[in-house]
Amino acid sequence: MDDWTMYQITGKQSYIDSFRKKRAFKAGLMGGSLGGIGVLCTSMMASSMPGTRSQAWPPAWLPRRCAGVALLGGILSAGSSWLASRELVGQFVISQWTEGGETVHEGDNGPGSIAASATPVTFTDHSGGVDRTV
Repeated sequence: MDDWTMYQITGKQSYIDSFRKKRAFKAGLMGGSLGGIGVLCTSMMASSMPGTRSQAWPPAWLPRRCAGVALLGGILSAGSSWLASRELVGQFVISQWTEGGETVHEGDNGPGSIAASATPVTFTDHSGGVDRTV
């Protein structure tokens, strides 16, 4: 199971932290690669335009510029993804219960909320014959 699903099931902070890191890393890779590709394509288009100086392609500055834009785009994308995913902390699709029957997560708005209106369900685990409350 992925970290988001495990966070939904267990409510442990380590799972949401891992989910946020992976999501930010993926966004950073995507944003950085798109930035580098954008500089490369712009350079290719500008070199073939009429009226421009004829130079050998690729220009000497192109690899450094692509790397710089890719790094900057990656940092900005990863940072914005990390900041945007902080709102996911505390959001549960599955209600989190303690043994006392009260919700564990923040965001419970009292008796009228969805989490407060959910009732615990008891089921029997046929592998061990043990009753468990969820």
